Amino acid sequence: MRTLAFDSTRPILTVGAADGTRALGRKDSPADRNRGNILDQLIDALLVEVGWSRSDVEGIGLTTGPGSLTATRLGWATAAGWAQAAGIPIAGWTVPDVHRRSLTKESLSATCCIHYRGDTFLLYNLGRAGAPPAVVHLTGDAYASNPPGFLTGPGIIGYRESWVSYCGPQSRVATESDAIIGGDTLAIWAAEDLLKGISLSLMNSPLEYGLPPDFKKLPVA
Repeated sequence: MRTLAFDSTRPILTVGAADGTRALGRKDSPADRNRGNILDQLIDALLVEVGWSRSDVEGIGLTTGPGSLTATRLGWATAAGWAQAAGIPIAGWTVPDVHRRSLTKESLSATCCIHYRGDTFLLYNLGRAGAPPAVVHLTGDAYASNPPGFLTGPGIIGYRESWVSYCGPQSRVATESDAIIGGDTLAIWAAEDLLKGISLSLMNSPLEYGLPPDFKKLPVA
């Protein structure tokens, strides 16, 4: 199954292609206010590199958030429009589930840092699916008193050294490159899930994925 997958929710955009379980290529780029144009450019460049046209793609995969509201909507609009036009399925995962799936050798104390506003960070424990988020103020000491064994996720990008200092030697903090799960890996996962019949409904908004019921009520510094 020929799949294309991307993540538009993070500070680094990533797009990848796979044929079944074989990764074919990946393109990454820093995101900015032209995120939508950059995503389209990465997709077009990758398709040229792997020798596909858009009609060759048999399935789409993407991350569905949490993350920037605009970025999440952009990714969903791109995937949903393509899927509707081509009559192909979509696979998708929340950011916590993406990191949970990638951490096959990490302990259950692993934590994924998703979203930040100022010094306020939204983190998910990766020990079990559906774990409630914890709101952490980087300037406080509540989280530092019980740090994770391993910290990863898009929320450490640009803040890694602060996290290393904050959590102390008892925590291992992922490198910024490891905090990005590449589009090529997502494309393989999309093929695996879609071949099992696991897909997303076009009727659902991306804002329904991965957000705790009280997300909008969480305090913001």
